[in-house]
Amino acid sequence: MTTDKGTRLDLTMVGDWGTANFHTIWGWVSAHLRWRSAPLSRFTIRTGSAYRDSIDLVGMGEADLSVTTPTHIGVRWAREGLHFYAGRAYPNLRTLGHLPQDDRLTFAVRADAGVRSFADIREKKPKLHIAMPPRQDDCLCSYVIDLIWRAHGIDPMDIVAWGGSYYEHENPRATLKAAQAGVCNAVFNEAIMVSNWTDLVEQQDMVFLPIEPEAMKTLVEVYGLRPAVLEKGRHRNPVDVPCLDWSNWAILCRDDMPEEVAYRVTAVMVEERAEFEGRFRHMPVHQSPLTYPIDPKRMPHGVDLPLHPGAERYYREHGYLA
Repeated sequence: MTTDKGTRLDLTMVGDWGTANFHTIWGWVSAHLRWRSAPLSRFTIRTGSAYRDSIDLVGMGEADLSVTTPTHIGVRWAREGLHFYAGRAYPNLRTLGHLPQDDRLTFAVRADAGVRSFADIREKKPKLHIAMPPRQDDCLCSYVIDLIWRAHGIDPMDIVAWGGSYYEHENPRATLKAAQAGVCNAVFNEAIMVSNWTDLVEQQDMVFLPIEPEAMKTLVEVYGLRPAVLEKGRHRNPVDVPCLDWSNWAILCRDDMPEEVAYRVTAVMVEERAEFEGRFRHMPVHQSPLTYPIDPKRMPHGVDLPLHPGAERYYREHGYLA
């Protein structure tokens, strides 16, 4: 990796499974880096889960940049070696800022299942066939879902013991399509803005289950998760529904990235943001994965990691960071 602007760069970036937003981010960034760098610069985009491997590969030095979501618990746990990242602390993680996404982690059950609350699940032990992210050790989202179950006094495997099942897929759209097709009668997932959520609640009467106050207290105070609400009417829900925040895309690097390289990548994300926004502006903002417009004054804030000095210098020099 070289440090002088205009010389050749060799950067490896970790995206998602290959067809979603994180790959789009790195395609956009690498195109503009190529135009700002010497010929024969190399930009490699790796597939991944968008969770553990995105952080592991950067932290271990096998990749230079990655994206993950949300911008709080996952990166903080990784830096401190806690919970999902127990035994694998990466104090060398830094951030170049974030791109905005307004998201929630929610649990919705078909109304005809007769469930209106987590208390109903504890008492009725219903047969729930739940579409969700993979219940594997590389998936932060399913790890947090299990924390939610346990905070409500339910073991995740109780669902199976009561005759239910889990339908698992990395792509949230695939899980929602399983619910739309009637394969599942519940969805526990994020990506609340995608059109499949809208389609699902229009096709079927769904009940969004609120996280109970004592469970929320545990999730916030013990684990540092951020509370949120699914706003009344967003998905035909008649009231605000307490849930968890799953917002924003954190851009990650290491502390040993040369300052000029971090500066150059940050410059691309800020100065070429209109092109990236253009990929989403055909959608209403409440249904867009990217919450446009991108505000450079907000980009440096909200990620639970220190800003890389190169990114900090860029934001300060251009008046985006006081």
